[in-house]
Amino acid sequence: MSVIDTRIEKKHARREQRFAVDLAATLQAEAAEVQVRLLDLSRGGARGACPFPPPALSVVTLVRGALAIEARVAWAGRGRFGLEFARPIRATELLVQLSVSRARPA
Repeated sequence: MSVIDTRIEKKHARREQRFAVDLAATLQAEAAEVQVRLLDLSRGGARGACPFPPPALSVVTLVRGALAIEARVAWAGRGRFGLEFARPIRATELLVQLSVSRARPA
C-alpha cells in the first residue's frame, strides 16, 4: 500500500461521526490492565485519557461493559491516547454506550 493509499484510508476511516462521552473503561494489554476514561467514541475508534497511556502501535483490548474489542493505539501522549478498532463496532453497540454516557447525571 502506498503512502497516498494510506492517507486516503485514514481519511476515510475518520469519516465516522465521533461522539463526546465520559465513560470508564479498561485497556488490557498482555499482562497489564489500565483504567481509562473514554472522551469520545465512534464506530471505528475512541479517544481516551489515563495517567500513563500505552505506547503508540500497541495492540490492546478495550473493555467497557459488554463491549470488548481489539484495537491499536494510534497515538499517545500527555495522558491521552487514540484507538483504532480492529473492526468497526456495531451501530447498536455504539448507541448503547452513548445512552449510558448520556444517562449519567450532570
